[in-house]
Amino acid sequence: MLPIWARGGKPVTIPLPKPYHLSISPLPLLLLLIFGIYFLFHSPTPTSKYPLTTSPFLIKPTQFLPPPPIDRPSYLPEPVSPKKKGMVVPDSVHYVYGLKPLEGSKGEEFPYYAYLAMRSALVNLRPKVIYFHYLHLPTGPWWDLIAPRLTLIKTQVPDSIYGRPLSHFAHKADVLRLMAMKYSGGIYLDIDIYVVKPFDDLLYFPATLGMEASPDSRRDALDPEGLCNAIIISAPNSTFIDRWLASYDSFDGGVWAQHSVQKPWEIARSHPDEIQVLSERAFFWPMWHGEEIQKTHETTEHDFQKTGQYAYHAWESLAMKYLENLSPKSLRDNENSFNRMVRTFIGPEDEMTYRKWKGHD
Repeated sequence: MLPIWARGGKPVTIPLPKPYHLSISPLPLLLLLIFGIYFLFHSPTPTSKYPLTTSPFLIKPTQFLPPPPIDRPSYLPEPVSPKKKGMVVPDSVHYVYGLKPLEGSKGEEFPYYAYLAMRSALVNLRPKVIYFHYLHLPTGPWWDLIAPRLTLIKTQVPDSIYGRPLSHFAHKADVLRLMAMKYSGGIYLDIDIYVVKPFDDLLYFPATLGMEASPDSRRDALDPEGLCNAIIISAPNSTFIDRWLASYDSFDGGVWAQHSVQKPWEIARSHPDEIQVLSERAFFWPMWHGEEIQKTHETTEHDFQKTGQYAYHAWESLAMKYLENLSPKSLRDNENSFNRMVRTFIGPEDEMTYRKWKGHD
């Protein structure tokens, strides 16, 4: 039912302490209500916490010309849409591979452990697309098996950045992954990253990185070696990625992990609102130092499922004696923490492919 003052045009009488009465005409009240509703829905949304000047020379933000189109390198794809409403990270995965100089006329043979790592992304991330950025395509039966699931991108490998030389293929790969994150966005993974569970709850923020613990046990857990670039989660054109790329104006190839691990942590501490940082337990645990790799491959001490971690970085170069000997049979027969986690990524054609590869048929 409408209130009394809105019915019949009768004045509203508000009782006051006797003997006083106050009468208000309904028309001003109606006008006040209309103007209040208008300004509630049409008042400009402040774009800054600071008040604007009253100077007659002020150019209002609404008068700004639109920004110029993004000058995306032609070889990099446009961002795909995120997986769900509210997410800002595109539903894509990126790998950078095959930048080493060729030793012959063909690319290097793609290893089984790398195939399994990519299978883990297919199984647990289920992205719209997996981009494989390469200079030289790999070869071999495991590459032939995984390649149909990938979108191949012949990349343009930089020799320098901001006039500073990029001599080692690993430093070139560091820059290429940042370029992919800036212009395409998505999830970047090193080839020895095993995805343990979906990353969905991480995809609502423009940039996410994980800590890499220091090998110095005397350091606090919140004083890590840095933020490791083996996994990068980013929206296109995130401010954090822009700062990270800009930091390469001081790049020194003689300091190995400065820009891949130490520099992003430095930027994060200066601009904490631009990045969500996860502890070392999210992506990079167990670590590579001490006996951690041996324990991971020779004992069942670590349970990757119970920890709740998102992924495992297998520390390829240090764990090669274990990784290079993997087979579908060894994964099933040998009981250890790593094998328990990786078994679920064995593909339906792996047994037959392995036998042909080793000449058992």
